[in-house]
Amino acid sequence: MRMSRRGLLAAAPAMGAWQAKAQEAWPSRPVRIVVPFAPGGAIDLAGRVMADALSKAFNQGFVVENRGGAGGIPAMQNVTRAAADGYTLAVASGGPLTVSPTLFRNAGFDPLAEIEPVIIFANTPIVLVARKDLPAGNLAELAALSRGTAGGLSMAGASPGGSVPQLAAEFLQERLGVRWVSVPYRGSPPALADLTAGRVDVMVDAVPAPAPLVRSGSIKAFAVTTARRAHQLPDVPTMQELGYPDFDIGSWMGLAVRRGTPQDIVAALHRALAAALETPEVRQRLENAGALPEGGPPERMTRLIEADIPRWARIIEATGLNRERL
Repeated sequence: MRMSRRGLLAAAPAMGAWQAKAQEAWPSRPVRIVVPFAPGGAIDLAGRVMADALSKAFNQGFVVENRGGAGGIPAMQNVTRAAADGYTLAVASGGPLTVSPTLFRNAGFDPLAEIEPVIIFANTPIVLVARKDLPAGNLAELAALSRGTAGGLSMAGASPGGSVPQLAAEFLQERLGVRWVSVPYRGSPPALADLTAGRVDVMVDAVPAPAPLVRSGSIKAFAVTTARRAHQLPDVPTMQELGYPDFDIGSWMGLAVRRGTPQDIVAALHRALAAALETPEVRQRLENAGALPEGGPPERMTRLIEADIPRWARIIEATGLNRERL
């Protein structure tokens, strides 16, 4: 059916508006960056560093929005249910993307099918520490002592159920062939206080909290779990250096978008954050928070997610962690 001249004239403004919208440069308005945890932690800090860098790169507001609780699932659902237009971004991390999909029975999102990685921005190493008078001078001696101690050594459990440090502790015991008796604490400060006082034997925690105590000699460290040494503890070897070549576990964090976001937007975000990671200012902010600056192609995050989901699922099953309902 042919449209009349009058009809064409009437449709012209609407078509012009549609074309203008289709050709609208991104970002033409503020962008949300959803953080899956409350303000103040390492992942929140990484999100704010990324937001600042992106605001400078694109001369537009990138606004952090904290949506904590339930292992980060509500935050990830918020991102995967938003429009795939580049105006809702996610601060991606190992807990919500590799632990929670197994730990929660009804996570409601598929990290591999619905999340598009942009970049791994930073990684916080995890460290195995012990009371200073524990009669073991290295990892091999610690393993031997653990196997030879009736009832097992005691381990301060400072991380919530299903967190990456807690699961890293379980994986570490599996690889060493030992079993420690977990003593639960409400966070790192009381756990480290008892470790320093010699009331518990060992602890596995993210590096920033125990690092000052290691440097002062109040406790001692055996190994860090990431492939690179922690800059706060440069003398502490990695698990890979000690003969465990596939051991690379950290509390990593980066940026992701909903799957289906235009690839030119994904590429622009990646370029901006990769450039930011080369600046002394950004690297210093991350290192001051105890994190290692990272980088690399988006596929790095994909490979981590693909490797960690089955690893943590097996550990969750083996340790009998309760699968929770939202």
